Amino acid sequence: MDSCEVVLRKSGEGKGYYERCGAEAGIPGLSRIFAMLSEDEQRHADALRARESGAVVELDHSTTLVGARCILRHLSVRQMPLAQFNGNLASYVCAMDFEAASARLYGQLAQTAEEHWEKELFRRIAAEDEMHFTLIEQIRELFESSPGADGVLDAD
Repeated sequence: MDSCEVVLRKSGEGKGYYERCGAEAGIPGLSRIFAMLSEDEQRHADALRARESGAVVELDHSTTLVGARCILRHLSVRQMPLAQFNGNLASYVCAMDFEAASARLYGQLAQTAEEHWEKELFRRIAAEDEMHFTLIEQIRELFESSPGADGVLDAD
């Protein structure tokens, strides 16, 4: 399997993973953030499929960062109690690992791409995956700093 097939598969897996995280979160704001992450992964997969079929692809900017920041500020101000959280913060470490690996792979693809538009496409996806990593990290930090967060990362 070549690198392009790997990233296409990873985008599909990321979409489903974020859909599950959103369904499990139990907090509407978090569910919305995960829906935005899932939408980004779908945009990435759609762009890669279009590229594979020979189209010149220009990926629109993601609105996830702006929307997620607003939600995270709101959750931080409200100091969301962990009792409402149904997800597993330890699984967010896996999501961060996924995003870091994905960003590295897209960065490598950008370096080896021959066409300028392909370089830009891969760079943009890598940047969005780095942004996803940071958002997930901020979600973890929000819960880790919440009252009653002791040992939450060890929970299953």
